[in-house]
Amino acid sequence: MLKIHCFSIWFVVLGLMSACGPVEYMGQVGIKTSKEFAAAGEVKAEKHAPYEYWSARCYLERAREKAGYGDYQDAVNYGRKSEKMSREAQRNIKAGQLAENPNEPAAGEMDEKGNKDETNETDKGKKPVLVLDHETPSEDQ
Repeated sequence: MLKIHCFSIWFVVLGLMSACGPVEYMGQVGIKTSKEFAAAGEVKAEKHAPYEYWSARCYLERAREKAGYGDYQDAVNYGRKSEKMSREAQRNIKAGQLAENPNEPAAGEMDEKGNKDETNETDKGKKPVLVLDHETPSEDQ
């Protein structure tokens, strides 16, 4: 009788342990990570914190891919990395550390060739003209 009782306890324990991976994956990637990534998207992290945003996105995609192969432990680890990068993107945006292109001069500044970056109100709405073979374009283009 004792052997049957011990066997049934081990059977229940093993049954519960086999469900831990998918349950932990759904809690981490399905809920926590997805919420943090969506929150990062809402604060325009793709534009203002691109490294953190795209890292989070790649980690989230990798987590989902790993779960598709049944590798839940790696999926949870990638989910945690994605959640961390999403939070870091939000933190950087809130702290005012917005990503800017260092090669682009600010409005009104001189670039390395000595050209001043001026935005004209009259230039808005006009299409740029590509000049080939050093020809001067006509006005009706």
